[in-house]
Amino acid sequence: MTDKGKGRRSSQDRRPSSRRLSLTQVVLPMSASVAQIMSQGKLFPWPRPPRCPRCGCRKLWGHGYVGRYFDSFSEQIWIKRWRCVECGAVHTCRPATHWRRFLAPITVILASLAAKLGGLPWLRDESRQRQQYWHRGYLIQSRFDGLPPASIDGLLDRLVIVTTHSTADRTTLPIPDPPHRRLAATAPP
Repeated sequence: MTDKGKGRRSSQDRRPSSRRLSLTQVVLPMSASVAQIMSQGKLFPWPRPPRCPRCGCRKLWGHGYVGRYFDSFSEQIWIKRWRCVECGAVHTCRPATHWRRFLAPITVILASLAAKLGGLPWLRDESRQRQQYWHRGYLIQSRFDGLPPASIDGLLDRLVIVTTHSTADRTTLPIPDPPHRRLAATAPP
């Protein structure tokens, strides 16, 4: 309903929809290099995840592409997204060489941490501030479970993103099994 000729909506028209879904974004690591994805663009054959990492549903629809930037690439790279039919979560694919929310490859981040923990100065190829951010993230993650601090290898073995500052979303968990297994019951004829 609108007010007479003024084009305004009444408060009844602005009620939130009860069907509105809460959207979550999950990053799915895929075994592909950034150079491969860059060269093929949107034609890169992204593999469809077997199920939704959030709810376990097997119905994932393509949800277009989103441009992402990575270190040493001046142009954006088109990354595939999937949307779950059941829970409405949007899952963004990502090269397995990069952790979510980081532009630098994992190898560069780990080399910087190894140098600093070995008593060497910061790497010259990366900015000092960026490497300090990674180091602070490592300190947060290494002390997350208490003292003594965990090693880089110990965190990697537990699938922890070593340099993240998040304490809630800190792991790279594989896609879980579905919550309810499908069984086929057969009876004798």
